[in-house]
Amino acid sequence: MDEDQFPLLSQHLKPEERGVSSPRFSGISILVGNPMGSIKELHKEVFVKIPISTQLAKNFSRFHNESPDSVLKNELDEDGDFMRMQKALDLLPNVPTLGKQPSMDPFVNTTPNITGVYETVKTVLLAPVAVVRMLLIGLLLLVGFLNTKVALIGWEKGGVLQPWRRKLMGFTRLCARGILYCFGFYWIRRVGKPACKDVAPIVVSNHVSFIDPLFYFYELFPSIVSSKAHDRFYLVGTIIRSMQVIPVDKLSAESRKNATLEIKRRAASMEFPSVLLFPEGTTTNGKALIAFKQGAFAPGFPIQPVVIRYPFAHFDISWGDISLCDVLFRMLTQFTNFMEQVEYLPVIYPSAREVQNPSEFSDRVRDEMAHALGVPVTEHTHGDLMLSLHARRLCLNSPSNYMVELGRVEKVLGLRAGAVKIFLEKFAAMNPTSCGTVSLNQFVKWHHMPKCWMSKKIFDLFDKSGQGFTTFREFVAVMGSITKSKEFKSQMKAAYDACNLQNSDCISQLELEKCLKLSMPTISSAYVRAWFSKISQHDDGAISWEDFQVFLETNPELLPIFMVGTF
Repeated sequence: MDEDQFPLLSQHLKPEERGVSSPRFSGISILVGNPMGSIKELHKEVFVKIPISTQLAKNFSRFHNESPDSVLKNELDEDGDFMRMQKALDLLPNVPTLGKQPSMDPFVNTTPNITGVYETVKTVLLAPVAVVRMLLIGLLLLVGFLNTKVALIGWEKGGVLQPWRRKLMGFTRLCARGILYCFGFYWIRRVGKPACKDVAPIVVSNHVSFIDPLFYFYELFPSIVSSKAHDRFYLVGTIIRSMQVIPVDKLSAESRKNATLEIKRRAASMEFPSVLLFPEGTTTNGKALIAFKQGAFAPGFPIQPVVIRYPFAHFDISWGDISLCDVLFRMLTQFTNFMEQVEYLPVIYPSAREVQNPSEFSDRVRDEMAHALGVPVTEHTHGDLMLSLHARRLCLNSPSNYMVELGRVEKVLGLRAGAVKIFLEKFAAMNPTSCGTVSLNQFVKWHHMPKCWMSKKIFDLFDKSGQGFTTFREFVAVMGSITKSKEFKSQMKAAYDACNLQNSDCISQLELEKCLKLSMPTISSAYVRAWFSKISQHDDGAISWEDFQVFLETNPELLPIFMVGTF
């Protein structure tokens, strides 16, 4: 090397010092030359020295005198029994991938607030008009209610609505068109025609606003599937009943099953009108089609899809994450609202395979509707909207980061919204960043774990991307795959027995400490006390099997720590 020096921290090495190993410095070779030239064209080689920490100097000396393999083995020996810990980790099931997080939020209303001079002035000017419109809507609703009461006299709820009653309901349907007019829907453009009941007994539509069922009541007067809660609405509930509604409780599996059977019965009977369903199960902003529920497709009948578009210039009427009062006020203070096009798509007939596999039929129908609308499909469900609202209540930034496409989660992991909501509360307790991520430091701090080989390996289960953080979507995938594992309960019992060194009725704090130190030798006494306090549900100074089971069901990712003692 030439005598030329490359300054770095005012320290230089002379040529004769290149062969000297110093514990306080590390050498770096730098080749200086033409970056566009070949190796032969390099002009200079400069060797510089930089200060290094005592720990790095120690490691340098160890690697200088020992083989890398022996150093790695010693590191693992200091951090616990590597072989036993690896066996415990290997017991965990493979974590399925949930795919990439969609960048769009299918529920967010893009114009929730009044902004700009034009919109502000318009709202002030139309406020008196909104009052008049509201009074007219109330009057039309009252008249429609009274007419419906007359039409339903002597009618048994759930029975067939006789032709004369349906004709009498025609006046109520005109009232519904008047209400649409008051909301600013002066013109409604239609493309295509509704199919006859004997051709397509079931109709499905995208769902953007409360205006959708109002329009279909006027247009088709079908039999609909509706939440049981709607029956309690004053005035409106009576009108909804006239549509021979099929009530369903979304939280009850038995209710959903009965609703599916009733859909099939009514679709097969010519005494009832066509059955209308909104298979998304909730309203969206119309920019995507979310996961379809299977109720409309399980009967295996031909289906006519219908799509509705609501273009807007100043106010998005979609009813997703915005309150009903805000939607009503903003709609009534617009000069006009647009239902640009109601498109009746061609009837879709299920194949023999799709009759046996309704999910394939629903996917095909959804794809056809998405193509007609020009929007993507996602696997979000109403549960994702609930997660987003819950994240907002937990004061988390960017609540949409905590939607996980529950439709996909349910298919892959078998998890429902209630279980994922519990996971969200735990994830929120780790104080995620504004981007919705949790780092290794946050993870081990919340779990009262030292930063060691085992804690890093457990965190790596979540950090599949290797970026040093985990998202809620990754968190749900790991938690769900462990809790839904067939061996989970038996593994919990084996872990408990391994910790119960005295084979008594409970685990003492000393036994817990010995168990934890098998995989985390450096865990402090304070952390051990924190673990004992979290596991023990009673102030009796001991951990029962029930305590242990509840703890691991809530924290399944910690199972390998206790399983080390089983080997």
